Amino acid sequence: MVQTLVGMINYYKNACTQPETFKQLFCKELLFVYYDCPLGSNRQDSWSELNYILYVVTGKKVFYAHPKSWLIGEGSAVFVKKGGCILEKIQGEDLCLMAFFIPDNYIQSFLIESKLRIQPFDYLPEKSDIVIPLDVNETMLAFYNSVQPYFSAVVKPPEALLELKFKELLFNIIANPKNVTLVNYLNTLLLPQANTIQPIVEANFCYNLSLQDYAALCNRSLSSFKRDFQTHYKMPPARWLLQKRLEFAKQLLLYPNKTIVDVAFESGFEDCSHFSHSFKKHFTISPLKYRQDKLASGSV
Repeated sequence: MVQTLVGMINYYKNACTQPETFKQLFCKELLFVYYDCPLGSNRQDSWSELNYILYVVTGKKVFYAHPKSWLIGEGSAVFVKKGGCILEKIQGEDLCLMAFFIPDNYIQSFLIESKLRIQPFDYLPEKSDIVIPLDVNETMLAFYNSVQPYFSAVVKPPEALLELKFKELLFNIIANPKNVTLVNYLNTLLLPQANTIQPIVEANFCYNLSLQDYAALCNRSLSSFKRDFQTHYKMPPARWLLQKRLEFAKQLLLYPNKTIVDVAFESGFEDCSHFSHSFKKHFTISPLKYRQDKLASGSV
């Protein structure tokens, strides 16, 4: 029997389509959500087509993106770049969160506008992790506390007010010198579109996403994504993803504590049968035999 691996949850669409779990406030392309323990399981592979700011009201949450992890607790906030990660709720902890989903085009417009008012820091692009911790000072704490009552209000606030609150959030984050890592990343969104494919696919190749999902992450139609990908990598995206995942799986097999199922899952394959067949076809050896040979030679 083929062992199928658990698929990824689209975090943004999950929030949009479950108003009974995710209390929502919409404003143009922006989405504010407030929720208690939304995950059906303690650990879930997840991805979002939009960036989001996450503030922890109570409890703790862990983000995993190989090879790093981030534990965030009550009163802390992070910026999570669009793409994939693994989310885990700490057992025994009541988890309550606020999330603010932001499309790239809104960030770009805001940056162009705000540069007229904000003294620039170091805007040189730099490589940053998918999770970027944010400084929560008294101003930001007051902001989060001011937004929370809107979610349970009988009369929802008008869109104009919500957009002002959202701009206040972005302005206060960008104006804080302690958030320079995030500012540097946000400014990369102003680079030419052709430069956006590489960092996104390099950071997300190990997640079981469709080509349509990768196109959405790159703000492209499927056809334009395939065309631009071919121009940059000189091969079709499906072939590149397979090769990249197989090379990654080869590294993971050197960890004896990981099962073959673990390796297949963490490399972005849909099932173990497909993984084993693809691995043997590419490397002319099965994953298990490859590991056994490495163990025998003392390489693991």
